[in-house]
Amino acid sequence: GEQLELTGPVHALLESRAFQIFIASLIFLNAIIMGLETDYPEKPYWNFVENAFLFVFGSEVFMRVYVEGWRFFSCSNAELNWNMIDLIIVGLGLLDVVLALLARGADEGSAMATLLRMIRLLRLTRLLRIVKFLKQLYLLAFGFIEAVQAIIWVTLLMAVVLYVCSIIMVRTLGTVADSDPHAEFLHSHFKDIPTSMLTLFVILTSPDMPLFLRQDGLVFDRPGFLLFLIFFILIGSFGTIALLTGVISECMFEKNMVRIEERRKEQDAFMVMWEQKSAEIYSESFMRAGHKEGVAKAE
Repeated sequence: GEQLELTGPVHALLESRAFQIFIASLIFLNAIIMGLETDYPEKPYWNFVENAFLFVFGSEVFMRVYVEGWRFFSCSNAELNWNMIDLIIVGLGLLDVVLALLARGADEGSAMATLLRMIRLLRLTRLLRIVKFLKQLYLLAFGFIEAVQAIIWVTLLMAVVLYVCSIIMVRTLGTVADSDPHAEFLHSHFKDIPTSMLTLFVILTSPDMPLFLRQDGLVFDRPGFLLFLIFFILIGSFGTIALLTGVISECMFEKNMVRIEERRKEQDAFMVMWEQKSAEIYSESFMRAGHKEGVAKAE
């Protein structure tokens, strides 16, 4: 009971809308400060500002651990992933402060100074918390994460396509005779499988037809090569983009449907609770009315 009395006000503060808006505003402000610090690194007060942000974020995490206790680290906690992210962010901030004290006076090229710069780059992980407060951004990020598995399979499929096409290119164009007027160009782009795959990957990601059209007669004197480039760009480049877009869109749609279903269940639960409360109030009112009526008759 005493523990509840101590944690009650802190829990109310953490759950209050004003406090959550305050933390979200600080995260956005911290993002702006990071950009200004990148453009104007010579200002002397950046460390103080960053430490002030760290103090506020660290205090928030400490209060949550204080309120939730071991449940903060429990696998059954729905917020466990966010809790771990918050702990890592605060831990990196504290490590940054310690390393800054240890690296004071160290040379710019020293290992300690290099490590400090790397740790300070990890401050950017604080911006991940923006996703937590913006539901639509969270939906996009979660949909993308769920689509990563499908993206990996699409990437594997395209790697196989690149490998097969590279074998065709090396055996047909990479072995042309040195007397061919385009032998130097073809050998430099299709001399072996890795080089050929890299060339085809560049065509796949940013179709660079002028690279081949600048070689007089290379494309139009080889109709088979021209047809290959056209189909490769149409199916490989545009098809891959369409496939990835469809996969990500489907995952986001499924996630959105799950959220809609969860919201519907919450509304149904609220309506059930409302009906129960209404029935209780009606029952109490009916009993009171009956009691008053009985008292009136008795008098």
